[in-house]
Amino acid sequence: MSKSEPMQLALAVTLPDDETFASYFGGEDSLEVSHLKDSFNNLQHAFQYTYLCGLGDSGKSHLLYATCVHAQEKGLSTMLLSMREVFEYGPLVLDGLDSLDVLCIDDLHLIAGNDAWEKAVFNLFNRFNEPGKCLVVTADLLPDMLNIELPDLESRLKWGTTFQIRSMSDDDKAEALVKRAHMRGLELTDECARFLLTRLSRDMRALLDVLDKLDHASMVQQRKLTIPFIKVTLNL
Repeated sequence: MSKSEPMQLALAVTLPDDETFASYFGGEDSLEVSHLKDSFNNLQHAFQYTYLCGLGDSGKSHLLYATCVHAQEKGLSTMLLSMREVFEYGPLVLDGLDSLDVLCIDDLHLIAGNDAWEKAVFNLFNRFNEPGKCLVVTADLLPDMLNIELPDLESRLKWGTTFQIRSMSDDDKAEALVKRAHMRGLELTDECARFLLTRLSRDMRALLDVLDKLDHASMVQQRKLTIPFIKVTLNL
């Protein structure tokens, strides 16, 4: 495999087709979305780097997916690198990624304390640092709280614009489910959304998977989403 070509074996990350800036629970007018969109307008002038931090269900991964979708719509080469998916393959997966226009790295905190990974990400950062390139990373904490052992990498991680994103409340999750359903042409009432939150896992990814199942069942059976229908469909 040529060093100029990104390794494909470990990078089979599928982008959810409905996780866009428009469906972000914080709204398209939020500071973080406005900043990410502006990054594309400034690409040709300078390297664009954004650091998104937050705990689970903060929506930071959604913003990565949305950034990749936005890049694809603009005809730019892009990739989303999930550290949870590729960590076991080792730093070799980073080879050639500097050929991309836009690179998004999820859960970067997982490399903290791993010498080989820290050095590889540091080197990638330096190779990516040029006009026309956009790098967006997520982690659970701020750079100086990650226990990164390589001082130069910690310094690089502080270079760009940092956003601390709060975790979603139950109200946020209910609103997000209603909004996502509406974008699919599916009517999900607030009452039904709150029922799902009380009876199922509050993990947003799991809730969206349930919404997929309900959407399919509603289409097949030509039924509206009601609490009785939800109970039967999900065996609750």
